[in-house]
Amino acid sequence: MAGIYSVELCQKMVAASEAALEKALEAQSYSIGGRSLSRASVESCQKQLDLWLGRLATAQGKRRGKAFCVASIPH
Repeated sequence: MAGIYSVELCQKMVAASEAALEKALEAQSYSIGGRSLSRASVESCQKQLDLWLGRLATAQGKRRGKAFCVASIPH
């Protein structure tokens, strides 16, 4: 996964995800004069932010992709 996303792209996506999360935290949905606006859920915005923060860390060489665990089962 390293090298797939540039640092610049990751930084832009982190900023966009942070902005979306802030907007979702202000009000997920509201109505004014019979018109309604629904924003993305806080949970989905947080997941996107976490995703892009992880990709940014990988692009910056601060981590090496997803960690995994190998377990052995005794016979």
